[in-house]
Amino acid sequence: LKDQAANVRANAAWALGKMESGRALNPLLDTFRDNSETVRHAAVTAVGRLDSTRAASTLIRVVRQDESPVVRRAAAWALGQLEAHEAVDALTGVLTQDSDPRVREMSAWALGNIESRTAATALLSSARRDSDDKVRETAVWALGQIEESGAADALAQIAVNDKSTRVRGTAAWAIGQMRDEGGKAPAGLIQLLKDESADTRLKAAWALGQIGDSSMIQAIRDALKSERNEQVNKALIRALLKSGERSESALSELLDSKDPQVREAAVRGLAGRSSFNPWPWPWPRPRPFI
Repeated sequence: LKDQAANVRANAAWALGKMESGRALNPLLDTFRDNSETVRHAAVTAVGRLDSTRAASTLIRVVRQDESPVVRRAAAWALGQLEAHEAVDALTGVLTQDSDPRVREMSAWALGNIESRTAATALLSSARRDSDDKVRETAVWALGQIEESGAADALAQIAVNDKSTRVRGTAAWAIGQMRDEGGKAPAGLIQLLKDESADTRLKAAWALGQIGDSSMIQAIRDALKSERNEQVNKALIRALLKSGERSESALSELLDSKDPQVREAAVRGLAGRSSFNPWPWPWPRPRPFI
């Protein structure tokens, strides 16, 4: 770590992080003031792998003050990786104030990984107003990760109005994460069943299945009539069954579908099963790891 060549120092920091030895913590922390951005980035990332919250206060200083956005981003990642709850205030400040969208995106991810509900207000503000699509999407993901149910209606508005299909789809996923089974589905989810993106429609259908709102049965049936994507159709059938549709006439109608996967799902529904293989699970994308 004291070699004259910056690349050697950086690789030494990287190697110590890979070893994951607590003995390396203090020497790595001393390296946070290195004059090379590459070395600082490697050292901060290495500390994030050491599983020691003793570094949190120093990482907070870095995420707030380091001149390099690459290093600040790594510090935000490390704080999230360490699940440092004492960093929530600092990360929310960075999320709303940092000039670099890469740093704001990682701060949103870190807050979601820490799962602190005190960050919900800042995350929702970023989800609504940040100019960068990736920041908004990651903020929406974080709200779903912490399962902040009070944000569901606001997320439904974001899901309908955001210009980014990725943000809309992840907002639908987040609503499915935070609403209890048997609750009320936001009307925006039904609008998303007509979205131009199949991925967004899949996530909306999955969320409706998670919630199981019986008042949505007719809307789900209407969506099935026009949907052409196999995975979305399977998710819609799951949503139909989870919402309480058990009538033989409705399921028998699906047996006439030209899509064999729809017919397969209908047969399972007639047998009283609402799970399918492969499971229509719409994984969200925003996981900006180092």
